[in-house]
Amino acid sequence: MTRKHFLADVKEASEKGIPNVISISRGDDDGDVNFCFLHDSTEPIEIGLLALDVSEYPSGNNFMIFTKSEGAPKAVNEALERLMTSSTGARLPDLISSISKKLQILLSAGSRRSPISLDEEDEDDEMEDVEEDDSGFSDEEEEEDFPDEPIAFSNGNTVSISTSKLTSKAAAQLNRRIRADMRTVRLLGHRIGIISGMKAESHSGILSISIQATKLGLSEEAMQAWDIEPHQYLTLLIRYSDGYKTYEALIAEPAKNSGIEFRVGVCNGYKPSVAAAYSAFSYSNKVGDKASNNDGSDSQEQNGGFFNIFISSSLNEFINTKMISILKIRNATGLGWENAKKFLDERQGRPLEENADLYSGNDSSDKDAIESHASRISENDHLTDNDGGSLSFPLLAAQFTLMYLVRCTEFCLVCHDKITGGFEALKPYVCEKPLCLYQYMSLGFGPSVEHEIKTQPYIVDLLLNFCYTSASGARIREYPTGMSLSVPSAIVDPAGCVAPQDFAPAPAVLEQPSNDRRDREFKVKYNSEACEFTFEEMPEILNPPVRKGDWVRILLGSGPDTVVQALHSRVEDVTSMPIVKLSQPIPKKAQSSIYQIPVTCHTPTVNTTNIIAARMSIYNRNFDEMSISEKCSTIIMLLNTLPTIQELREYIDRQSRTEEPNLRKWTERISPAALGLLRWVIASNRSCLVQVDKCPGQIDSILADAKVRPNQKVSQIGENWMQFRFAQGSPDKEERFLNALKEQQASLDPKYPTIFAFHGSGLQNWHSIIRHGLDFKETLNGRAYGHGVYHAQDQTVSCQYSNVRSVAGSWPGSQLRISSVMSINEIINCPKQFVSSNPFLVVQHIDWIQCRYLLVQIEGQVIATPASTSEIQFEIEQDPKYTARASNKKPIGVPYCAASVSRAFRNDGIGSSSPCKKLKGLSSLNGTEYVSEAEDIEDIKFLVSDDEDEVGILSSGSKNLEASKTDFVPGSLDQSKLPMLGPPAYATPSATMRLNRELKAILKVQNSTPLHELGWYIDENLVDNIYQWIIELHSFESTLPLAKDLKESGQSSVIIEIRFGKEYPHSPPFVRVVKPRFLPFMSGGGGHVTAGGALCMELLTNSGWSAVSSIESVLLQVRLALMSMDPKPARLESKNPQNQGEYGTQEAMAAFIRACNMHGWEIPKDFQDFAASVPGQF
Repeated sequence: MTRKHFLADVKEASEKGIPNVISISRGDDDGDVNFCFLHDSTEPIEIGLLALDVSEYPSGNNFMIFTKSEGAPKAVNEALERLMTSSTGARLPDLISSISKKLQILLSAGSRRSPISLDEEDEDDEMEDVEEDDSGFSDEEEEEDFPDEPIAFSNGNTVSISTSKLTSKAAAQLNRRIRADMRTVRLLGHRIGIISGMKAESHSGILSISIQATKLGLSEEAMQAWDIEPHQYLTLLIRYSDGYKTYEALIAEPAKNSGIEFRVGVCNGYKPSVAAAYSAFSYSNKVGDKASNNDGSDSQEQNGGFFNIFISSSLNEFINTKMISILKIRNATGLGWENAKKFLDERQGRPLEENADLYSGNDSSDKDAIESHASRISENDHLTDNDGGSLSFPLLAAQFTLMYLVRCTEFCLVCHDKITGGFEALKPYVCEKPLCLYQYMSLGFGPSVEHEIKTQPYIVDLLLNFCYTSASGARIREYPTGMSLSVPSAIVDPAGCVAPQDFAPAPAVLEQPSNDRRDREFKVKYNSEACEFTFEEMPEILNPPVRKGDWVRILLGSGPDTVVQALHSRVEDVTSMPIVKLSQPIPKKAQSSIYQIPVTCHTPTVNTTNIIAARMSIYNRNFDEMSISEKCSTIIMLLNTLPTIQELREYIDRQSRTEEPNLRKWTERISPAALGLLRWVIASNRSCLVQVDKCPGQIDSILADAKVRPNQKVSQIGENWMQFRFAQGSPDKEERFLNALKEQQASLDPKYPTIFAFHGSGLQNWHSIIRHGLDFKETLNGRAYGHGVYHAQDQTVSCQYSNVRSVAGSWPGSQLRISSVMSINEIINCPKQFVSSNPFLVVQHIDWIQCRYLLVQIEGQVIATPASTSEIQFEIEQDPKYTARASNKKPIGVPYCAASVSRAFRNDGIGSSSPCKKLKGLSSLNGTEYVSEAEDIEDIKFLVSDDEDEVGILSSGSKNLEASKTDFVPGSLDQSKLPMLGPPAYATPSATMRLNRELKAILKVQNSTPLHELGWYIDENLVDNIYQWIIELHSFESTLPLAKDLKESGQSSVIIEIRFGKEYPHSPPFVRVVKPRFLPFMSGGGGHVTAGGALCMELLTNSGWSAVSSIESVLLQVRLALMSMDPKPARLESKNPQNQGEYGTQEAMAAFIRACNMHGWEIPKDFQDFAASVPGQF
């Protein structure tokens, strides 16, 4: 069997579903496989397998087996060493299954057997017993009550398996603190998810903190640019590997000893699944069941997945390495986040007290910057807002993450320093430091190439086309220098011109050769059948010219006038020197006209032996040292070696099934230099392009991933032009455009501050245009009407200039096959100051021009309109004197979103309201906040319960202790003042049976839970009608404003009514507050209570309801909603005990309908039945 079978077994193992094993993936080298083993008693253990001879797999191969996790139990390491001896001939799926089984038994032994540590001297004997009997333990052994002992880690840490060394009192205190910290997080608007642990006795645990994207205050365009869906949750995962750490404990110890890790991403639900959470911290970083499919799928896998966002790698690195240190500085100096970061950078290694006064004083920079964003939740700073109580570290971590995410465009993605500049970009970038730019381009701190190809394949196609044609015409202004790309030497023909590097005339004249490997060209014999070459001269064995992993170019043919073909391959094996084995050469694509070089050549003689004389060059020359012509030639060569966009996307799809997509791992197909160039092409484009048309042949799944916006198209443009919109040009160009608007405000017509016109240019110019904007540094088509950038208001005129073909044609790997391009530009409306305004608009001020749309013509194709198109957005009114017209002579319709900056700019310089979403504040929704998704009842119970207070003291149903912890008196409601109803006419047997079961279950919970813990009370004597429940919510945390208001007004509870319809449980109940009346949101109130008393929660509508939801979970979530401090705490309308009004049913129903219409929620079908049973006002 061969390497092919090995790869097939890797795939089989990853899809098999081996117990206790996740994240099976290939490593960086051949034969390298990694996976993560999970067990309740330890942290996840990363295990590596290395096949020592893949070519002989499986019969002649054996494996090295080792752990990659720091501090893994010593016994685990030794067990893996013993398993290595029996790995000869093993198939990979069987080996991983065997490892999992052995480790499961081994680790279970530590928790069931008498007091042992897996690092004690007798562990070898025990392991031998385990290996002799894989069946585990006898019934008698399992039932023995041995004392629990910790597993000792090699780094000195311990993991308590079931009990803690803490005393009962200390454990209760720590549990109270953990719950208090979590409640603080929840009450300030974040969702809490307990993935594992998070108890005093837990050595390790994972916590998720999330917030729905709609609450971030981001614009629709920003969400689109960041590929975040409104329904998704920004999620921070926190893993404690050494027990829960309070804020005070973290401040008191070195940051590096915290034992805490963080991951930032998004989920389709408010928390990820256990497997996805563990995977996020695994070696292979497989962060979801389908890691790259951040597409909002409703499948169960997707709902439980955890997905990276576009800046996850940057944020993860920053939070894990700097946040705790910054927090310690804040604690010592009183600085804000931003100034504490500066302090850390400039004073690293010095005592905190030294020169701290340089940053002291009023630190309002953070607050001022954050307040420029409309999201209220991003304004919170727990460290400064705290009123003297204990500080919650999880909340501080969430606020730090949220601030740097919402404001990511203001900071460098690498060093995270503030970027100077007045215009806010849609996508973050780096500062001007050369090192930051290098890391951004080379080390993955920039946009994810894989993510861009997955979600925006045709925009990547467009960018590669522009780069290819620009290089073919030597029109590139800036090259990928500073990235240390290693490339083969450029080929120069006898006339001194640089030739294309897939076909070139021979002999090649290279620069003067040196003695090192860099510029040498070696004579070899190439065997096309075996994919190997042999050096004609025996190289030095101790210093071979090539090494495994090198990329080489093979030039076939050796005659003086023979056309040579270039093959590009990766070196796979050098152990048989002078024979070198290669990967399959990169397949040659259909070649464009650039290869038709006018040289005299002859067809090489056919060689039946498959061994051809050739010349070999190594990818070891620094791209930065090349001349301009060599750089252009090399760019063309590297782009030609890239797979097609379709092949790239298919590889990413396959890879995402088992691990986080990473093109670096496609080692046999993409060279590091080609991948570096691909990264540069994508990352160097700071314009935010949006696809608004369906591409020819684009299937629906790709269409959904690309999030095409057909409602943002320009109307009247012919179907032979595909449209892309600039959601934003490059940030520096946008800033100059906005400044120019301000400078000319006295001359502008407030109704028409800008006009629109067409600009056509050759394909080779667009690579620079979309990066730097239009200018007139070079004269290409004459300047009969003066010096400036020429525009036409008739599309047919610009077509003549856009049809200038590139010498090279389209990039061979393109699916678009572009033939011509033009743009629709927005121009400041000061035609009297133009060089010429008739017959063309000749604009000499380049800052007055901004590209808004690209129109791309595709060879022989008619663009299809997407099947599901939305209505075209509101279109702006053009200046009648200067109206842009399409080829059909009709005025084009430009959507408002394309000119929102200029149309919001009035003559007085103040932005006016617009029908489009502004940059921030998208989710304000008229100020009404809402609960959108049902929470896990276990998470809710974790937050509201403090049962650890009564460990060993409280017996079930102890009412005396309850009374001492709450001022609520059960059974004190006056029934005569309640809206009691008779049995409804719509009652059905199925609903009645379900409600009787629900009532029985909830009364059982009530009778077995301390009153103050439960927080709600149902008087069963008041349940005369099973379709109507009266419930009191009580015992709110004393620090809450609501609790203080209730006490001041002489009340001990909030009375709510729940009404059930005939469709229950398939339709949600109607929940409203009866009394007291709450302060409306518009008057400064909160708590998710509408002005009419109905609860504003998506959970209670058809859009968010689930038939499996229990009434207990509903009550817990309603209580949490009333306790929420985000965006404002719930307050009573009056604190006067004599002036406590009630809500009527009709006003509550009307308020509920308004809330549903505002948020787009579906109103329950049986909702109007509730109105039919209203007695009087109630």
